[in-house]
Amino acid sequence: MCFSAPASLAASGVLGVSGIAILRMPKKKNEIPLSLFPIIFAVHQLIEGILWLSMTGVISETYKTGAIYAYAFIAFVLWPIFVPFSMYMIETGRMRRKIILVCQIIGLYVGIWFLISIIRGTVDAAVVSHSISYQISPAPPMSLAPYLIAVSVPFLIASNKRLIVMGVAILVACGTAAYMACSNTFPSLWCFYAAILSLVIYIYFRYQAKATAKKGKMNLQQST
Repeated sequence: MCFSAPASLAASGVLGVSGIAILRMPKKKNEIPLSLFPIIFAVHQLIEGILWLSMTGVISETYKTGAIYAYAFIAFVLWPIFVPFSMYMIETGRMRRKIILVCQIIGLYVGIWFLISIIRGTVDAAVVSHSISYQISPAPPMSLAPYLIAVSVPFLIASNKRLIVMGVAILVACGTAAYMACSNTFPSLWCFYAAILSLVIYIYFRYQAKATAKKGKMNLQQST
């Protein structure tokens, strides 16, 4: 598949619409972090769309540096920390919460290491095989495994089966991205796939809203 500015911008638009729809649905306070996923992914894809336009000369290169650092921060720092936090907030199972807490610690480790590398080092990007390759120098001394644990395991062990689908989808996205890309282009491809797959979260909140409305209707009928 060929990735480009139109692909990133189109994904951003779809996710933005989905995110706004989710924000308008009734939800519990502990579900708010999870509900922000499509919106954050929409912003993420918009940033990469701007980066594509800057790198291909459509818009000024003055946007390039800001877009690179913003994209890298969300991909490498925010997601490994925010995903376990969001899932911990909505999980009710005691053992599952403990496992997610371990994932949170791993995510903090990953995110902080990348944050230090981004602040102290340099971040650059280049187009490689129809994808954007991100280089953080010096790179954190870790493999891809801790990152994958932080962003996928909290979904895979979720009590809600619909969210387990999201975890499986993330692993499929990571596997596909890893197969199609080198290590430097992996973040771009994985985030693109995960962004599209985050529409599963729309389905989750859509179902929750319908269940809440049905329960309210039944309570109203019983009271009358």
